[in-house]
Amino acid sequence: MTDNRMHFINSVTESLAGRLSNLQLEMVADELTKALWDYELVEAKNELIVYEGVNENIVKRYCACLMIEGKSEKTINAYRYTIKSMFDCVQKDYTDIGVYDIRMFLAMEKQRGISNRSLENTRANLSAFFQWMTREEIILKNPCMGIKPIKYTKKVKLPFSSVEIDMLRSACNTNKQRAMVEILLSTGVRVSEFVNIKITDVDFNNLSIHITKGKGDKERTVYMSELAKSHLQKYLLESEHNNGFLFLDRFHHQYKPDNIRKLLNCIADRAKVDNVHPHRFRRTFATTLANRGMDIQEIKVLMGHSDINTTLEYVYTSDNKVQNSYKRYIA
Repeated sequence: MTDNRMHFINSVTESLAGRLSNLQLEMVADELTKALWDYELVEAKNELIVYEGVNENIVKRYCACLMIEGKSEKTINAYRYTIKSMFDCVQKDYTDIGVYDIRMFLAMEKQRGISNRSLENTRANLSAFFQWMTREEIILKNPCMGIKPIKYTKKVKLPFSSVEIDMLRSACNTNKQRAMVEILLSTGVRVSEFVNIKITDVDFNNLSIHITKGKGDKERTVYMSELAKSHLQKYLLESEHNNGFLFLDRFHHQYKPDNIRKLLNCIADRAKVDNVHPHRFRRTFATTLANRGMDIQEIKVLMGHSDINTTLEYVYTSDNKVQNSYKRYIA
């Protein structure tokens, strides 16, 4: 038996001396000897504390760079969570992490039961982090370069049908609810943008809304329909506005995104429509414009996307539409 195991057994028996008889101490020593026979004990070092400090500092530097680049707080937190989870698992200094460590971490994440899509997001977040360190010449090589993107089955996310939209409209109990539904349908704004719209952001003459708190603090202009304008004006005539936000709850406070989700769920329950959430309104908005012939670049601007590929993911094309287009163009 190695010195470390004997040292451990002696430490335990010495700490119990005076509380147990000599016979009992011998029994404890015997049982520990048998239990540790197939194990190797390694003395704990202080390197882990060093790793934690060094790794924590590099994560802070990276998150600061993301903030300067204009990434949203939600995005930065997602990167931070992924990277810290990897460090907690690997237990190494960031300069010592290799492709095998990343693979092991991803394998353990997979064992936890996360989907391949989430696993690919994890891989991509780690790759971006190590690629940043490579560009900054903090490390020589990105250990994620040897790990291929993880394939996953993309779920078809459907927009609302025209029937579902009519059902949702009919299920609105108040002018405020109807105005909310029409604004979401005609502008395609994110729920985080929706709750931050102020009355002064709305131009009824031009049927436009200025989004001042878009993703990444980007500003843009979106447009509303005449129907949305009509219901919005009805709502404003009957409501009291004290703090400038367009939509206020019953306590005259600004809505939070979760409150909007809950409100939409109530409307959905009455309408008997499944899977109702703010992002589906956004998907319906993009699909409607594309189906009516609007250029995808223009839709990208209205959606507030930086990458046109992101916009394309929002546009749903049915098999019937593809078939009808084929019949039009085929000789």
